Amino acid sequence: MPGIHGDNHTGQPKPLAGVNLDEDARAALADIVAQTQSLEVAGEISASELEEDVSLLFAPLTKEEVCNCMFSSWYPNLHRVSFKSEIIKPLEQGFIDYLLSDGIALPDDSEFAQYHAKIEDPESSDSEWSDSGDDDGGARVTIDIASTDSDVCRRIERLGGKVFPRMNWSAPKDASWMSVDNTLRCRKPSDIYILLKSSDRISGDLLSGRYICKELLGDIEPELVLRQWCNPVPAMEFRCFVKDKELIAISQIDYQHYEFLEEMRDEIETKLHTFFDEHICDNFPSDNYCFDAYIAQTVDRVYVVDFEPWTHSVDSCLFEWRELVGAANSGNEDLGLRLFPKGVSSLGHFSNKYTKNRFPVEATRAEFQGSMAALVESVAAQMQSK
Repeated sequence: MPGIHGDNHTGQPKPLAGVNLDEDARAALADIVAQTQSLEVAGEISASELEEDVSLLFAPLTKEEVCNCMFSSWYPNLHRVSFKSEIIKPLEQGFIDYLLSDGIALPDDSEFAQYHAKIEDPESSDSEWSDSGDDDGGARVTIDIASTDSDVCRRIERLGGKVFPRMNWSAPKDASWMSVDNTLRCRKPSDIYILLKSSDRISGDLLSGRYICKELLGDIEPELVLRQWCNPVPAMEFRCFVKDKELIAISQIDYQHYEFLEEMRDEIETKLHTFFDEHICDNFPSDNYCFDAYIAQTVDRVYVVDFEPWTHSVDSCLFEWRELVGAANSGNEDLGLRLFPKGVSSLGHFSNKYTKNRFPVEATRAEFQGSMAALVESVAAQMQSK
């Protein structure tokens, strides 16, 4: 679910199935992670196999369930309990073409409305590594997005001068490392464009559909959403799991331990249950879904950030999907609020969800990592033989 800071669609196995974090959480967590990793190393199971197995627990999503989670579907009914936002829809075709074009070409300033992508002719030069700075050898494609550019400028101003962008279902959280301050905060159109064009999540929204295949989803009109920036505290964002219109579990989203959250546990759980009962339950049409909520301590207020359907590709955070489905099927179990336990490192298994997006895809593939491990072992063996 595209919250302010992140969600995980990597398919990595979740390490917390059946674990009571209030009782010896560190030992239990370490044991489960070690067992999962040992199975993967031994070749007995893979993350993709675990993901495929979990998918069997879910009924196929319907188009209606997916469309209910689209921003323009839920925001009008819940705008009073969400961040102030502006929806730009319909988008001019030139802007959509620009987002889908190869490369990242940005203007010198936000007033510049012509964006250029250069497509090289492979036969125009004897060497692809030519040192020539001459641009005449390639075909230049000009995309005019003047209308969108001026509209974005006006809406940024109306929202207070700082916004964070998203589209129908996704925010470009996987591209936040491209920004100066490693957040989604944008002050001018070019800040927004570089995030959108650098994001695989946004490309997925536009090209392949979200949650279900494009063929089943059909033609959905793309929408650009600008949300008022609120300088959020990561510790105060929570994912809530709803089954049959009952809130059955709440998870901390940020993979860090915060001592003050333990002291606020009962208060947080009460606030989120009250918020769900008063604002969400009767205003969101699906029976099964997840939503992200943000608790603003300074104003003692809860905001809804986003919605996602009840499905295995959604990040279950500090729960495991089998655990959530089992609780839902039992009909009488509330898993309560789960916080990140003290003494567990957020590195390694709980590292940044989009760390891999910072590197070439070849460097994150299993075969590359395996070959590097083999190389290290080989060098170590040679050093010992000497």
